[in-house]
Formats: sequence, C-alpha cells, structure tokens
Amino acid sequence: MIKKILFVGSIKKGTNSFYTYKVLSEKYNVDIIDIDKFFYPINLIYILLFYFNFFLPELWFNYKFKKNINKRYDLIFTLNGEFFGKKILLLLKKRGIKLIFLCLDNPYFNEDKLKWLIAKKSMHIYDKVIFQQPTRIKYAKKNKLNFSLISPIYNKDITKNIKLNFKNRRYKRDVLIIGTWFHERGELAKDLIKSGINIEIFGQRWEKDKNYKFIKKYIKHNKPILGHKYFKTIYESKLTICQPNKENDDDITNKSIEIPAYGSLLLAKKTKSHDKIFKNYVNAVLFNNSKDLIKKIKILIKKDSFINKISMNGYKKISFDKKFNFKTNLLDIINQLN
Repeated sequence: MIKKILFVGSIKKGTNSFYTYKVLSEKYNVDIIDIDKFFYPINLIYILLFYFNFFLPELWFNYKFKKNINKRYDLIFTLNGEFFGKKILLLLKKRGIKLIFLCLDNPYFNEDKLKWLIAKKSMHIYDKVIFQQPTRIKYAKKNKLNFSLISPIYNKDITKNIKLNFKNRRYKRDVLIIGTWFHERGELAKDLIKSGINIEIFGQRWEKDKNYKFIKKYIKHNKPILGHKYFKTIYESKLTICQPNKENDDDITNKSIEIPAYGSLLLAKKTKSHDKIFKNYVNAVLFNNSKDLIKKIKILIKKDSFINKISMNGYKKISFDKKFNFKTNLLDIINQLN
C-alpha cells in the first residue's frame, strides 16, 4: 500500500510540476526534493547535461540521490527523469521502492542535445512512465517501457473560484500566441503579421527567430507566465493559437487543453489528437496551415457572439469531461501499483 511518497521535481508555484505535487500531497504523505535547489544552479546543470557526453555527471547525480534518499518510501515520483541513472534506480528498487516518471517531454525525438542520454538508458526500470502524448506510444513500445497515457495537464485550481463570463466580455487582444519559440511557430507568426492580423506574442526564445526584427514589436512578454497571470492572459484573448511542435513529434500540448479551459477560443493545428477531442466550429476551430488559419481568423474576428459560443463550448468540453481530470487520472495510475 502506497502511503509515503518522495516527490522529485520543481515546486515553483504556477508550474505543472508544483500542481502535480499538490495533487499528490492532498492524498499522500509527501516529502520533497526541490530539483531547483538540489542541483543548484539548475541552469548550469542543464548546460552540463546538454553538451557533455561522459559518465561523470551521472556518477555525481547518483551520489547526490544516494546520499539524500535515506528514508523509507513506498514511491518515488519524479518529473525529472533526466537526472536518474540506471544504477540509482536499481538501488532504489532493491529497497522495495516503486518508481514513477511523469515525462512531459520526448526523450527519443527532440533537439535537446544530450539532455536525455542518461534517462534513455534507464527508463525501462521505472514501474510506470506516464506520457501525455499519444505519439509517445510507439517509442514506449519499442523501448519496452511500462507506460500509461493520460491527457495533458491543466490546473483546475486556477479557475476553481472564478466564474467565467462568455457573454459581455471585454478582450485585451484579438489573437494570442503564447509559448516558447520554435521554428514553425515563428514562421506562423510572421505570416499572420504580414496578413495584417493583430497578434500579441507571449513567450521565451523569440529572439532566436531569423525574422526577430520584424516580429519584435508584437512580443509583449518574453518571460514565462505562470498561475493566475497565465490564465488571465488567455482569458482576455479572443482567439488563442495552439501549434504543437513537430520537431518534438507532438500532436497535442498542455495548451490544447488549457486554452479552452481558461475561456479563449482555441485555434488548433489539425492533428489526430485534436480531431479526436474537438469538433470544428463547435468547441474549437482547427486549421491546416497558415493560409487556412489567416482565412479563418479574418472571418471569425468580427463575430463576437460566435466566438463566445465556441469558447463556452470548448470550456464545457474540457471542464466537465472526466477524461481531462488530471488529478483523478494520476491517482488512478498510482492506485494500480498497490
């Protein structure tokens, strides 16, 4: 029976990691290893992971965990499997500890240099690896992982005491792009701006775009937005774009769920996962490419009542469907280990 858990992850408020910790701590006795303090400075440690292909980092990570994990736990739950090597995981299993890795990234198909080198050699040891992306299933089967699939995380607590208004709304912006820059997202932003659509961009790394000088004035915030401010930014936007990152083999993201849950009309790239969840022009609007998106935005933008109706339907779809309840889904997976 699982009663005592060690949570290894960031506990920075407003992050998905912190929300996961809160979900666990509501039911279980949970101790914490705050990864941001445990490996300080964390940004320097990630530089080490990204660029240095040798065994010393893993030895040091193993030493740190072995030294600090000295209590009896029923389960170790981490969102930071990139730090756990094979030897330390096997040692923890010998102690009778169950192991879960909630993997929000793609260790097998991305541009993260050597970040996942340690994890890829050890992921098969976990009692459960939890993915949010259906596209991860093929990697999980190929690498013989014990895995489960759940819907992307969205923090229900943010809107728990807020009644969303879908009638007489006052918007601060027409079209929002929120998220970290990647090449395809940058190209989409450029095309929208050239078409005359009034967009605002919130997110990191946009200075890396080759057209940065052209799009710079549309970037309103270049740091992470978390918690209530993140919700408010989405809620105050008529239309919010969700574009999964093909370079990471994504076809759904947290924003696919967060945008409708937080009250904006979801403009989502047409993918298998989006097609399964949403009905076009009922609870979201799906687009094929930038040309298709531009055409749809120019039609929608003048129809506030239609926007509000789709937004409300999207909100109901995500908020009231149990399969999008991260808390219930996560606790069900843990119960299966008992």
